[in-house]
Amino acid sequence: MPITSLTSRWRIPTRVRPLYRDADGVLHVTGFAEARAILLADVRQAGFKAETMQKIPPRLRIKPPVLFQDGPEHREQRTQTARFFTPAAVQARYLPLMEAVAGQLIDELCRARQADLNHMAARMAAGVVAEVVGLNASPLAGLARRLDRLLHADLEIGLSLARLPAYLNVQRLVLDFYRKDVRPAIRARRAAPQDDLISHLLSKGRTDQDILIECITYGAAGMVTTQEFICVAAWHMLREPELRDRFVRGELQERQSILYELLRLEPVVGHLFRRAASDLVIESEGEKVHIPSGVLIDLHIQEINADARAVGAEPYEFRLDRRLEKGVNPAVLGFGSGPHRCVGEYLAIAESDVFLRRLLALRGLRILQEPRLGRNESIQGYELRNFILEVAE
Repeated sequence: MPITSLTSRWRIPTRVRPLYRDADGVLHVTGFAEARAILLADVRQAGFKAETMQKIPPRLRIKPPVLFQDGPEHREQRTQTARFFTPAAVQARYLPLMEAVAGQLIDELCRARQADLNHMAARMAAGVVAEVVGLNASPLAGLARRLDRLLHADLEIGLSLARLPAYLNVQRLVLDFYRKDVRPAIRARRAAPQDDLISHLLSKGRTDQDILIECITYGAAGMVTTQEFICVAAWHMLREPELRDRFVRGELQERQSILYELLRLEPVVGHLFRRAASDLVIESEGEKVHIPSGVLIDLHIQEINADARAVGAEPYEFRLDRRLEKGVNPAVLGFGSGPHRCVGEYLAIAESDVFLRRLLALRGLRILQEPRLGRNESIQGYELRNFILEVAE
């Protein structure tokens, strides 16, 4: 099916070698096999402002959240929290919540006749994140707004006077999030522990400050990625009536196949960054490539997801009959790979399916105002704003 990628303007104009160094010494990766080998190698997280943490004076540093950890400590925490993100947990614990939140949002749209899809998707994603993390002691709409503001704050650390306003703004946003969302949740979990992330962290003796940082990490990252994917998937299906009809009428497996192929074409996280922790040697096109320790590595996810060696012919076309190389995820690197692979894959696909199935089944649903495409620098990906939908009488 000839679907035009919303983010096609951001592709590398001419696909170059799977690996190449730029003038600044950064290693760029556009090949799938090379990317997977690097993500499984001895590398450190360097994206999502991870290296900003290193600029914080040692006396002010706190225990880094799981997103910024590497090595045994990271593996241990991932193992301990894996139960929150399994397919079984999604089916048994979170699916009823997803249906309830989606139903409420669709009812509101039908009453108002118009709504900004970005705001709806944010509340949908925040509702699921709140349940997993334990941030459900405050109203959902306010939680979604505060997480969104944190994600779009200027997080660059600097010691100059010019950086002071941005620093103070971040402190204000963090304090607001702590007072209105995190502190009430911690108090509730201390009184009555639940099977969620905050209760788990409390059982491990983590401080309120530690828990706050983890809540920001899981909350903001978990909300924004699903929020943006819901918007871009809806945009495609509202513009392609045949695809929309196939999604609405399809069984679960077919619906999920559509979502995975859309995510392959429109990865929410556009770049992953790693830094070589030691000298690495990987293979590329039959040759050994040496990567010195300390080199910054930029993995271009959109190009990697269109590597014909892994995904077959017509890599920029939408095809449900696509035959992937064995062991390749249907979203290719849409959920990453290696130790920092996204744990929320099953949650994200399930909540996107639940919400979009209800939304796109509405008779008279149409795009009233096309979304404005922007860049989200925190995740190095797209964001759709002012995406107004209408339900005709």
